[in-house]
Amino acid sequence: MAAALFGAIGVFAAWVGLLDFLSAANLQYKLIGLAFAVAGLVLLAGSAVIAREPWRRKRGRVAAVAAGVAGVFVGGYLLLMQYRAPGLSPRRLPPFPAWVPWAAIVVVSLAAAVLGWWSTRAHAAEQLTWTAVGGRLFAGGLSVTVLFGGVQWWYTQQYQPGTIAAALTVTTELSPAPATAGENAGESSDPHMFEGTITVQNVSSTKVLIVSSLYEVTAVTHGLRGEIDGINDVDRERQQVACFLEELAPVTDPECDQPHIYRYGQFSAGDRRAQDVYPISRTSQPTAFRILQLGQVVRDGSWLEPQETFQHNLVVHVPEHEEPSGSPGLEELQLWTQLAVAQGSRLVLERVPSHGPEMVPQAVVSNEEYRDYKAAEDAVQPGGAQAHGSADDTTTEPDSTVEVDIGRRDAYYEELTMPRSSDEAPPLPEAEQARSPRYYPHRYTVVEWPIEDLSTLHRLVWGSHVVNTVQVLSERLYDPAKLVPLTEVERSGMATCISPAGTLEGKAEDSEIRRDPTAVCPGTWYSLADEEGRVANSYERLYQEKTKYGEDMADFYGLVQTGSLDVVSLTTETEAEAAAAATTMPPSTDFHHLPSDVFQQCEPALQYAKTLTDFYGTYIQSAFDRRVGELRGASPDGTGGAPTLEQGVESADVLDAYVDIANSGLLACSELEAPEDTPAASCPQAAAAKIDALRYAQDVGRALREAEPTDAWVQRGTEAVQAHQRAEGVVDEWLVTCR
Repeated sequence: MAAALFGAIGVFAAWVGLLDFLSAANLQYKLIGLAFAVAGLVLLAGSAVIAREPWRRKRGRVAAVAAGVAGVFVGGYLLLMQYRAPGLSPRRLPPFPAWVPWAAIVVVSLAAAVLGWWSTRAHAAEQLTWTAVGGRLFAGGLSVTVLFGGVQWWYTQQYQPGTIAAALTVTTELSPAPATAGENAGESSDPHMFEGTITVQNVSSTKVLIVSSLYEVTAVTHGLRGEIDGINDVDRERQQVACFLEELAPVTDPECDQPHIYRYGQFSAGDRRAQDVYPISRTSQPTAFRILQLGQVVRDGSWLEPQETFQHNLVVHVPEHEEPSGSPGLEELQLWTQLAVAQGSRLVLERVPSHGPEMVPQAVVSNEEYRDYKAAEDAVQPGGAQAHGSADDTTTEPDSTVEVDIGRRDAYYEELTMPRSSDEAPPLPEAEQARSPRYYPHRYTVVEWPIEDLSTLHRLVWGSHVVNTVQVLSERLYDPAKLVPLTEVERSGMATCISPAGTLEGKAEDSEIRRDPTAVCPGTWYSLADEEGRVANSYERLYQEKTKYGEDMADFYGLVQTGSLDVVSLTTETEAEAAAAATTMPPSTDFHHLPSDVFQQCEPALQYAKTLTDFYGTYIQSAFDRRVGELRGASPDGTGGAPTLEQGVESADVLDAYVDIANSGLLACSELEAPEDTPAASCPQAAAAKIDALRYAQDVGRALREAEPTDAWVQRGTEAVQAHQRAEGVVDEWLVTCR
């Protein structure tokens, strides 16, 4: 029995060891293969000694101990590799854990050693004593162990760091296309033609693998900033400063009243808008992004030898672009490139991809995307109901993600593409507090490349792997709080990850993995763990385990991403002068008044009320004036385009719908205490006067609803208009000094 057990383990160890010694990808696994081959030979020799009676009489116990030690080494090393392997490594004996076969080798080796020793009990006196060979065996084993450990240390600490981390430089350059033959020297052949150059150089002493690459040429239009309104001069000055600086990052308590300012906590974890590194400008804002070219820098799986340089040249045509508003703008051309690379011989791709390249025109709604959209919808509904989960959802966490049937998600996508009635628009205050969903991939390409196995031993423990590259061509956005319907946005990007073999290969065309890029490369677009790394259910736990697996494998193979960006101006000198002439900034220094706490509390309510009266109140009053003019015989041409009676009534209804919200804020402001004869004391006075102004504006609206062709009606309406104007005058007087 002992001979059979040692023989089986010996055949396994010798077979694996010889394969790795002869064909492993790098020195480390060749050395391990040699050690396994030697251990296999010791096991086979021990098996032969125990099996033959004459040999067993004298050398059976020594053979049993030596073979047992060799078997424990084989099983122990495999156990150590399994311990270091990622959590989702394949199981060789399902449903048992992955470490069970290697632990069995250790146990069987120890059992076989005991059985081999026990089989020599009848010839104990004839056995070769341990003292005769123990010293030599111990010295030899110690020498081999020290030598093996030294080689391993040298490989992992000295050799390996220089062969895994990539070392290359990437530069991009854009310039106007030179004049063609026959044209005047120094002139451009076409002001809309540009040349681009992407240069990649391997600056290391070993070859570098370019796993995947993507470049993009984008025309960016910057619109000039408009003048920002405020409740008074101090507020306007502060709004100009705040609306510029607060674009840099999400703000805890925004001072700027503009809708483009992001609030801290507005985005889910991982949303790249919360980490936007785009520069901000005091005079302009990006208004349009147009992708003009997309492509690969170099073919996937290409190698760069040490000190080798590769150059990719391109020509791009930039069409004319006119601002929709007709106002002058500034344009620039961007060329950026992104590469996923690995250095050394550890990551080697097969010659042919196992799947793709495949373009998916519409990504399926992922489980997290479904939860994100549902939560955003529920946040703007009365009562704030929780997002819908699946039928088997047993979690009590409101923000947790569960697995939802793909049929329900497809039906939900179709529902979102249907136009919705404007009556479903959420109230303004609730919409401002709602969390904005992320951008999610919509149109993308995917390709899967098999990685050559490093060794037979590595494949046994870690399994085979593939590199999946997802190139996102466009993303989609849905934000019910901001009244943004499901929209496709031209935004490209590239994600590269390492996954278990067979992630895409052989999967059915309608399978979810073929339609969901967030499942191909988990963790790239979002994380399902909270800030402390906790998950709420089994689905989130599995997703995070896949994410951790991809991160661990990227570190193991030394897969990193790098890139470069170049920008040139598309704006001519004449256009720049026109834009400069159109740019106006209020006179101001770099010193600004700091408003009181009373002003900061009152400003939102006063600004909200001012918006209502400036638009709706003025609209209602204009409609009344037009109606009075019509009653007195004025021609339609003489009304100056003023709103009709019906339009005035509609505006009055809108004013009534929001006046309670405005009054609640104004009332809170009017009750604030501030020292007398200070600028802050004017703010509560202005709020109290604004409440009166809103009441008189409602009186004008009621007069419109009761419109009659009588002098009495005209008198009542005129008195309401005059009262509103007087109240606004009082408000203006207090606002001038409010600070």
